[in-house]
Amino acid sequence: MEPVSAKAIMFGPRGVLFVKNPRNELELPGGRPEAGEGLERALAREVREECGLDVTSTVYLGSRSCEIIPDRRVLLVFFLCEFAGQVLTLSEEHTAYEWIDIAAEKPAILPSYYWDFCQDFALSRKEHSHVGVLSQEAVPTYPLPTGESDRQRLQIMSSIYDPATRDFLSRYLPDQGRALDVGSGHGQIACWMASSRPQSTVLGIDNNPNQIDMAWSTARRLALTNVAFRLGDVTQLTNVVQPEGAFDLITCRFTLLHIQERANAIRTLLKQLAPGGTMVIEEPSLASLFSVPAVSAFAEANAVMMAYGRRNGVTYDCIEDIWAIVTNLDVNIKEARFSQPTVWKKEHKEVVYLSFQQFRPQLVEQGLIAEKRAEAVAQALTQEFMDDTVISGGLRTLQLAISIRGQEPRCR
Repeated sequence: MEPVSAKAIMFGPRGVLFVKNPRNELELPGGRPEAGEGLERALAREVREECGLDVTSTVYLGSRSCEIIPDRRVLLVFFLCEFAGQVLTLSEEHTAYEWIDIAAEKPAILPSYYWDFCQDFALSRKEHSHVGVLSQEAVPTYPLPTGESDRQRLQIMSSIYDPATRDFLSRYLPDQGRALDVGSGHGQIACWMASSRPQSTVLGIDNNPNQIDMAWSTARRLALTNVAFRLGDVTQLTNVVQPEGAFDLITCRFTLLHIQERANAIRTLLKQLAPGGTMVIEEPSLASLFSVPAVSAFAEANAVMMAYGRRNGVTYDCIEDIWAIVTNLDVNIKEARFSQPTVWKKEHKEVVYLSFQQFRPQLVEQGLIAEKRAEAVAQALTQEFMDDTVISGGLRTLQLAISIRGQEPRCR
């Protein structure tokens, strides 16, 4: 497995910060994580050690496998970083630093993989005295926390929705083959596939390093050796998995609802299918949630969260969109079904409150709900909605199994 190095893209008044290494090359600040250290924490430590700057926030941008020196590849994981305004002080690891305008000509000693990444992502930035940030268009807003801070909510979601997912997926798990889990989150489904088919190998990808850390933790706890996790984006799979046509099963669950270009994402994933392989899609409709008897705060919470999606360019009621995309592709629909669990246990109903509370800061900030009203809704979700006489219909999901028309299974 390739070593991983976290790299910081930090904007100053004159451009992006680069430091000069002993090979007389310019590189982005950052380095490898130590044992048990997450990527973002490692990045903050490396930037402090190398430059004397304190990273105050990070936004994951993407990753690329790059040949740093001949015959040695490293997976570079890029983050946009804000930092406090101390005086920049180099460590002995680097001999000089430069703030470089990425709209100008590339310096001769700056490797193309750094330069190309900055330009490919077309970073929009607001320049303050010492801080650079991405515009909302450059990095789509994911409203929920990740990693350890979202463990409780995802565990509840898993207990509610995993049984139907496993039932559907079990028909298509290869006995001996390769599976790809896109948007793997904390790794529950990827690890279940790996444990169910020990002769197969499973790769989970997610575009958030905190989720990857949690997924690896799940795999280690279960002592699984046939599953791995990598940082990656569904729109840039060629930077993560090669070659195309490598997977017997691809699963994508509760991921496409957060993506604007869903058709392109599905086409990209289909290219990764081996001949005769199956892609399983499972996506929900937030509009399908209901309670009996009706609880107004429950309906209001769902409505305002859907409004947040529309405000930010995504439709959380995505079943109709997914179906229209799939039926216009040159694919075989092997199976299609709806699934909607009944949510009646208090420990399961709590997921509504947790989700609303996680959305809440963005909802208030964007003017979708007043803070006083948000507090009233949250209180009702912990009281009225949690009453034993109230049951709820969970998210209705569309489960699809598709394959590329005209392709035969490959010989084994």
